[in-house]
Amino acid sequence: MDLANSDMTSAYFEANRPDVVIHLAATVFGLAGNMGNQHRAVFENSAINHNVCFAISRVRPSRVFFAGTVASYPFPYKKIPLMEDQFFEGLPHGGEFGYAMAKRHAYSYLKVLGDEGVCKFSYGVFTNLYGEGDKFDVDGGHVIPSLIKKAFDARKRGEPLTVWGDGSAQRDFLHAADAARAVLICLKAPTNEITNISSGVGVTIRRITEVVASAAGIQDVVYDVNKPVGIPVRVVDNAKLVSLGFKPQIGIEEGLRRTFSWYENHHTGART
Repeated sequence: MDLANSDMTSAYFEANRPDVVIHLAATVFGLAGNMGNQHRAVFENSAINHNVCFAISRVRPSRVFFAGTVASYPFPYKKIPLMEDQFFEGLPHGGEFGYAMAKRHAYSYLKVLGDEGVCKFSYGVFTNLYGEGDKFDVDGGHVIPSLIKKAFDARKRGEPLTVWGDGSAQRDFLHAADAARAVLICLKAPTNEITNISSGVGVTIRRITEVVASAAGIQDVVYDVNKPVGIPVRVVDNAKLVSLGFKPQIGIEEGLRRTFSWYENHHTGART
């Protein structure tokens, strides 16, 4: 099924009539990819969200989870960590604007559907996710899978690992398995509200690089300070999610080593 195709999406929902919808689909890139594909990000994600939400309005499932993004938070940030009540207080960072606004707009569909009693929903705002089975795209992908592939390739060629920026940028990373547990928690207690899904802990790109380089057995790391680094610090409050019973189970070092090991063993068939 192609979710960008309204007829195919409606036909699928009518045929299967799901009672629960977990909407994770998107046209998604990392920083470099978003900067070069603003039009694709806003057009394709808006189409996907429109088609899925229209189908939901017809089928009326009992519960819906929508995967939003931390990129939708207004920038510059008024305070760190980011909290749900800040979500609509300005426009997102320009580097991810098309993607961020398309994902943010989906909340309008869900709120109307929730207010009209069509379904209960959770609008989950995901922090930076990573893990086994990720898309390992060096040029347009997210920072962790990109670093892992670069480290794997650098080791194979006997070259240093090159990293964008000076390593000081700080992000909030969450392993995909912990994110999945959070989705289930949100589905069990839908609030018809925005809920951050994050670790609540900031980690520097330098620390991420050190662990990935160690896993790859690389000693030589070069930081390219002439490359863009995006937002300097982004950490996301998860108090609301924790109050629902969430606790991350996979620490950043364990998660990075697991993910590198997975790529090492599956690189020939991994998504890129």
